[in-house]
Amino acid sequence: MRTFLALLLALTAIPLWAGSGNFYAYSVHERSNVRLSGSTNINTFECISQNDIPRGLMIADLLPGSNAIFFSQAALELEVASFDCGHRAMNKDFHNSLGGMESPYIQIILLEVRPLTSSERQNQGKIRAEVAIMINGKTRNTDIVVEYNTLDFFSYKLSGSKELRMSEFGIDPPSPALGLVKVNDRVTIHFDLVVETSLITQN
Repeated sequence: MRTFLALLLALTAIPLWAGSGNFYAYSVHERSNVRLSGSTNINTFECISQNDIPRGLMIADLLPGSNAIFFSQAALELEVASFDCGHRAMNKDFHNSLGGMESPYIQIILLEVRPLTSSERQNQGKIRAEVAIMINGKTRNTDIVVEYNTLDFFSYKLSGSKELRMSEFGIDPPSPALGLVKVNDRVTIHFDLVVETSLITQN
């Protein structure tokens, strides 16, 4: 998920150039995945994004005297139509409910991160990320706790999840099978990412 690609910079490169507004490139390994899960009055379901996650650029900045990393241009757009729920009818209802042609993307913007925990070797721990999530043309700010493992220099594994209410985004939960199946209001977005970053410019 493009929004979380630089969370680990808070514990590695960024403090070396605090307040500089460094410019980074990032890429996501193909074995990464983003998925949405929920439940109905009958069973549970999971919808997995089938699209590759593109490379991107962003600015990360640590203000002097602060342990928070602030971001610019760190935005992810997940195509709603890319999520596969395992059933054609469910896919159509789900895509239409999340915005359809009028709002074809779920957008997640990374605003800032703060470290929560780290191990003695400081190669794993947790970070709290503040993000803005836009679904169906409506935006909500929220926090997500992200677990990380440092794989090598500028290469990280990130994972986390966040429960959302569809009604907060003006969405009526889909009702497949002519309304016999009722999808519950709560859904959870999950991400498991392997991310590589590189410093492009240093101010």
